[in-house]
Amino acid sequence: MDEVQEAISKVIEKAQKTKEQESKKKPSKLWGTEKSNCPYNRCNGNGFQIIEQDNRTVAIECNCREEQIISRKLEFATILEEFQDAEIVDFKVNNEHYKKAKSRKFAEVCKRAAAKYVRKFQEMKKKRKGLYFYSETAGSGKTMLISAIGNELIHQHKAKVKFATAGDLLNAIRSTYSRDSEISTHELIDAARKVEVLILDDMGQQSIKSDTNDHLFDILNHRLNHPVVTIFSSNCKIEELPYSFRIRDRIKKMAIPIQAPEESARENLAEQENNRLLEELLTG
Repeated sequence: MDEVQEAISKVIEKAQKTKEQESKKKPSKLWGTEKSNCPYNRCNGNGFQIIEQDNRTVAIECNCREEQIISRKLEFATILEEFQDAEIVDFKVNNEHYKKAKSRKFAEVCKRAAAKYVRKFQEMKKKRKGLYFYSETAGSGKTMLISAIGNELIHQHKAKVKFATAGDLLNAIRSTYSRDSEISTHELIDAARKVEVLILDDMGQQSIKSDTNDHLFDILNHRLNHPVVTIFSSNCKIEELPYSFRIRDRIKKMAIPIQAPEESARENLAEQENNRLLEELLTG
């Protein structure tokens, strides 16, 4: 008995017990009352929908099952802990974060584009368009902003979102080459190709070998041709990415490039905090 059959048998057995316990109640077409973990409100979150068919209790796969499988295979791909509660409104464009007027202008454009993208997500998804935030300066707020976009897509659209640096994704693919890997290379790549929203941070900051170059192309090419979206951040323009032309060409077609500030908000905030603490030490 394979894994799916065994899982179905367990679900049916549990449903039958539930049915016996509630035999005095009016029969229902669906067995299992706890559906809060299923985004489609059809199963109890285990990926199988229990129905009555031809006077028999049967289990059929729920739409959420494939999503669960994809999520497990991309378990490593999660938003950084420090940004798990981030919202677009938290992306500040004031003088404390950006001292230069030009930086504040770029930051305002980024923030407005991010907020509008979330509002128009379903439309952008149909167009298979994501976003590509870039600036040479580290600490300019790119990672925080794309994390906030991911959070709001989850909360407002119940989107299935996975976040990883490009380097982590490629390292995860390489790790599947090992005989000890719990999943195959194909399974991981397939999950990355199909997840509804894939957020890739730090594009172009990792060395690319021929095999991972091919894998990255495979993932992006599939996503370009299916109703899923990809959001990127990078320290360079798309045409300057150290990838093959095929990959750069796909990214140009699948994401709108947006210039981020060429100023480190992280450095500015750290400097201000250190100055405040120093003053407290000297005057306290």
